[in-house]
Amino acid sequence: MNFIMKQSKNIFLSIFCFGIMSCTFRQPEAEPIIIEVPAEKTEPAVESVPTPPQPVFQLQPLPEGWTVDRHPVAKWGMSLPTVMSNVLDSAQTVEYWEEVIDLPTGYKLPLKRSKVLFQIITRLTIETVELHFLNIDHVYSSTNHEPSHYILNGVVRTIELKPTGFPQLTAADVIKYKFLMEYGTPREFSDGFHHYKNKQTVLKVRELDKSHVQIQMNSNAVDQKLRTAINDMYSEEGIETQKKLLLRSIDF
Repeated sequence: MNFIMKQSKNIFLSIFCFGIMSCTFRQPEAEPIIIEVPAEKTEPAVESVPTPPQPVFQLQPLPEGWTVDRHPVAKWGMSLPTVMSNVLDSAQTVEYWEEVIDLPTGYKLPLKRSKVLFQIITRLTIETVELHFLNIDHVYSSTNHEPSHYILNGVVRTIELKPTGFPQLTAADVIKYKFLMEYGTPREFSDGFHHYKNKQTVLKVRELDKSHVQIQMNSNAVDQKLRTAINDMYSEEGIETQKKLLLRSIDF
């Protein structure tokens, strides 16, 4: 009995010592490391401010003749009687003259020209308008001399600015706002003129002085008709053609 109790006591002591040794050599559990990540800073939303619309300048085409308040009164190639019927004051006198030009073939060509003068007075301006006409049909035959054969090929306008008090309009204002901003950048600037050109019209404008502006316009199409007529009649080929036509009336 004593032996059994002694053995039990030894077993108890062994178990107790083993437990103590287990606690001694047990590695402590690592505590989790918590890393705090700072929250990203968010910028406050900025409302987009709408961009104000930019002014768009719509360039205007060059006039195709004489216009009043953008209404065509005398268009390129229009006959003299038709133009006179379109003008309210048709009692103006028409001036006719002859311009002799020397041709490369040695011939002298008498060009038949005419013009009519108008004056238009408004609240701000006094405008003088010259309408120039050319008789191309006369190049083909001297019998074509009636007014209906004269067609519009040029316009010369001189504008005088009246005193407007404050602010006073100047010729530079007219060129800037009525030409540069309406027709765009000129093709060139020479001899005091701003030069514009398209398929229909050649336009030149210049400042005569602070209160006067001059505008000169010509028709490309009518000028081309004149060159064609001169070539048809006075070039070497044209002269030969005319001789052949004359020879047809000779019978042998």
